Amino acid sequence: MTAPGTILARRTPSPLRTLWARLGLALLALCMKPGATQAQEAITRQKLVIYGGPQFREFLGCVNCDAYEADSVWNIYSPLGWENSYSDYSHLHIYREPHGVYSACDPFASSPPRVLDPQNRLYGYLNISKVRPEGICAPHGNAAICDKLTAMCEKKNNIDGSPDRLD
Repeated sequence: MTAPGTILARRTPSPLRTLWARLGLALLALCMKPGATQAQEAITRQKLVIYGGPQFREFLGCVNCDAYEADSVWNIYSPLGWENSYSDYSHLHIYREPHGVYSACDPFASSPPRVLDPQNRLYGYLNISKVRPEGICAPHGNAAICDKLTAMCEKKNNIDGSPDRLD
């Protein structure tokens, strides 16, 4: 019991108590359901979009969007999808050619597509080159996008070194 008129001092939590509180929050976050975590990640993730062509004015899709979004390059039903054959017969084929100025699959392309963040800042160049500065496949690039791009280029253009089969 305190004397009347005495001001009680606030107790500051000890560093150990703060550590335990942070650990508890971290464990709580880990225990969340995977679906809820993925939904939260989809809401907070920055949308990375691709532009290519002369002066980079042609919209080529979203590179890190969900496969069910209409403008996702992973949507197999979208005209922008990398895995479908629509772009093989449209003007979009120039971005997947094994050689070309605008090709993401040509490591020596002079103007490969650009990947932009939501603030229209350059995130990187969409190109399989491992040495291009600011390239997706460069040492400081995005390995997940690079792996998918490289696999798509190998599949579409048979650049994996295996001989073409005619039988």
